Amino acid sequence: MVKAARFVAVCIFSSAAALAQQSTGSSSEPQAVESETLISPKQLVTRILHDQKPIWTLPAQVVRGNHWKPVAAVVAGTAALVVLDPHTEPYFNNPTRFNGYKTGPLRGRNTTLAVTMTPVAFFLAGLATHSSYERNTAFLAAEGIFDTQMVSFVMKSAVGRLKPSDIPPGGNYRDTWFKYKGNLENRGGFPSGHTASAFAVATIVAGRYPKHRWLPYVAYGVAGVLSLSRLPTQAHFPSDIFIGAALGYSIGRFVVLKQH
Repeated sequence: MVKAARFVAVCIFSSAAALAQQSTGSSSEPQAVESETLISPKQLVTRILHDQKPIWTLPAQVVRGNHWKPVAAVVAGTAALVVLDPHTEPYFNNPTRFNGYKTGPLRGRNTTLAVTMTPVAFFLAGLATHSSYERNTAFLAAEGIFDTQMVSFVMKSAVGRLKPSDIPPGGNYRDTWFKYKGNLENRGGFPSGHTASAFAVATIVAGRYPKHRWLPYVAYGVAGVLSLSRLPTQAHFPSDIFIGAALGYSIGRFVVLKQH
């Protein structure tokens, strides 16, 4: 428990430290930062509601010939990993090799806390530095988390894929789809909601601070570590994580930040 607390604390305070450096490290950027109008809670709710149209109408856009290339690439990559899942997953479904991950600092509860507390860290840093820009980053990150969790919730309920932990060693890794039995606590593993939210937050943070060239590497690196930690805990197949990362990046960039 102490190690877990330290891990979460490091994630939070690292974000705050990075933001403090952001607010004092440039002579021109703080003026732009301070001039941004603060997003209100009501506006945040409105933004989330407006986000749903571009998210759920994407299939119709693809049918009309829009965005079909990146969507086709993601579908092809996901399909390839689904085919490989029965061959890759047995390596991780080894209790003697990976059992420690289930109780270690990167277990699901702590990775969830690290992702969800990131907006809090940005908001507190914004209060400390009187920066509306940083507080808006917190609201946008929260928006990304909400959007990705909604998509994840619907997709998991629709396809009901078993998690690797639901399959005993030597079990059938191919017959994993449409097994959802109505359990609200375990709707399935496709896509990885942890991964989707982590990559949405990483995309939003990287997009909001483009002058720091090192920040995307840190943001996406942390998101990748948190996402890949779901493999040894048998919470997801590799394909679940891949589609989750694609969803998180797409929602963070094209829906929340509206960068086209």
